[in-house]
Amino acid sequence: MQLSTETRWILSTNEMDIAENWFLNFGERFSEKNHYQRQDYYLKTNSKTLGIKIREPKKDDHGNIIAKLELKSLMQDLGAYKFNNQNIGTVNNWVKYSFDLDSKTNPLDVLQNFVSKEITTDWILIEKDRLLVKFDLDNKKIVSGKEIINNGAGIELTKFSLERKVYYSLGIEAFGDKESIEETFFNTMHFLFNSMKISSLINENSKSYPEILIEK
Repeated sequence: MQLSTETRWILSTNEMDIAENWFLNFGERFSEKNHYQRQDYYLKTNSKTLGIKIREPKKDDHGNIIAKLELKSLMQDLGAYKFNNQNIGTVNNWVKYSFDLDSKTNPLDVLQNFVSKEITTDWILIEKDRLLVKFDLDNKKIVSGKEIINNGAGIELTKFSLERKVYYSLGIEAFGDKESIEETFFNTMHFLFNSMKISSLINENSKSYPEILIEK
């Protein structure tokens, strides 16, 4: 089980350019135009408070197909917040469960103990190319997305293809213990928008993946 406090925006072309240039400062850049490094499968839940996905199935060292089934449930909607640079976004607290899958496991069977009427049998492919760094709260600096840190948040710029349309999103996900995670999130947001000169992000474009999917 993992707790997170997070927000996400769907970006315009101009907003994406600003964010992409910021990530270039840390050596992060997208691959070629039509290449997507990850393929995740999302289960259509008809719910804005529940996200279910199979994370990029891969072969292990023995040639077996292994994947992660992730269930993400909304714990608390904190509502819209106004950050620096006139950016406004919806902040949510989530809890995430992760299960190992193999080629013989039906993911719907795994889910039966957690959800019932909310789920369908419709899986939606979202192809992704993601830039990721982390804000190390203890040292007040940006580090590689691969680095292990005790307190902080992931900052990601994602290019994703959904139903033959390409979108860009900026997401911030704080992690840590229940007592400090929200403070970590807001410290990260203050640092980020002092560094990334993006402004006037609107709350109407602040959406979680479950919200994005339910609109499709």
